[in-house]
Amino acid sequence: MNKTMNFIRLDLITIKPYLTIKNFIIFIALALIMIISSGQSVSGIGIIMVYSAMYVTYPFAVGEKNDIDALYNTLSIKRSTVVLGRYLFALVVDICSGVFTYCLSYVLMTMLQKDFKAWETLLITFVMFLVYSVLQAVQLPIFFKLGYTRAKFFAYLPFVGLPLAVLIFTNLLKDTITIEQVDHILEWFTTNPQIAALFGAMIWLGLMAISYQISLSYYNKRDF
Repeated sequence: MNKTMNFIRLDLITIKPYLTIKNFIIFIALALIMIISSGQSVSGIGIIMVYSAMYVTYPFAVGEKNDIDALYNTLSIKRSTVVLGRYLFALVVDICSGVFTYCLSYVLMTMLQKDFKAWETLLITFVMFLVYSVLQAVQLPIFFKLGYTRAKFFAYLPFVGLPLAVLIFTNLLKDTITIEQVDHILEWFTTNPQIAALFGAMIWLGLMAISYQISLSYYNKRDF
């Protein structure tokens, strides 16, 4: 476990040069524009978390440019450690991004003298965290299989494909599911939050475990 934690620290050091004041100003400006245009604190969360999710890919880019994967072999770092460390690193980035966007939303809404809906914003932040972590579960195996240069086009397709999939799925279901049925489902989730949370957590953990095993299988087959 210590080796995995050290690997996470190494990835954090890798992205440190990209955590500049300039980038933070860009994030704040984007959030401010989204909040002003919509009047809602949650509007800036999605766009910021999209940009922050890109930081998860930077260690792959730096590693490929400097042939760091071969160095891992020289240092006798197990490939399972590399894969697990990269997944935990992505989780750390997502959590930090969520906390940052939530706090930023509060500060900007306060400065603009607008009503900050704490629980609603927290819920949206949590949902966005789940969405982007699942997208990364699709993205990471592609990077481990192909490397950064070959994978970057295919790896970003899930971020484009998700909105399209939601739109198509919604259109397909709108004629088969009524508003009353949707309300009934939402009511069940709100009246059984513990069961809903447990069910959601099991699905999320299952997806992460499957993604990890696929990534490890791909990474073990690569030659460095």
